[in-house]
Amino acid sequence: MSDHLDDPGGGALVRAEGCTKIYGDGHTSVTAVVDADLTIRAGELFALVGPSGSGKSTLLSMLGALLTPTEGHVRIEDVDVGSLGERKRTELRARRIGFVFQAAGLVPFLTAEENVAAVGAFAGMPRQAARQRAQVLLDELGVADRATHLPAALSGGERQRVAIARALLVDPPVLLADEPTAHLDADRGQQVVELLGAAVHDGGRAGLVVTHDPGVAARADRIVRIADGRLIPTA
Repeated sequence: MSDHLDDPGGGALVRAEGCTKIYGDGHTSVTAVVDADLTIRAGELFALVGPSGSGKSTLLSMLGALLTPTEGHVRIEDVDVGSLGERKRTELRARRIGFVFQAAGLVPFLTAEENVAAVGAFAGMPRQAARQRAQVLLDELGVADRATHLPAALSGGERQRVAIARALLVDPPVLLADEPTAHLDADRGQQVVELLGAAVHDGGRAGLVVTHDPGVAARADRIVRIADGRLIPTA
């Protein structure tokens, strides 16, 4: 396991270069992330570990083009995200980045299959192709028999599997997960992490899991700790 934050090896899909995020102005400003440098390569699952308020989710949001750094740059497949207009950033998120959050965030009145297929519209995927892809993913993730169920009829682990399927619908090269096991018991949490790892390793994706759980982090290829907004290598 490497302790290098910024690995110069080939296959880099995500790169943060001197990223700082400051909220507010003047004496009321809060610095959430300070001068972050890291690289995530194709086929690599990267764990970002730290306590609540350490800057984990802010850094993930910058890497996912949800937030713009106050200073520095984020590159996705060598595209400088900061150089894109809002429409292009939205397209980048829809087509190139899959998100999994601690709450599955499924639409309550859509079935599992409909929840997965619905995101295809944002990426310009034909409806029938999205439905077929959703069916394949739900089968691969072991919840095909729950495809017609509403989220309320699913267990927490099943909802997260559906959320992973949704994140993978358009086959994005980047997969970002923010505390994906926070609301799951240990066994279901391990299953979810194993599924994320398989999606990254088998799919040649760059994966980042934000977590405070050492057991989740242990499944990653690299671990970096964040404290007070600063990245600290972990052996």
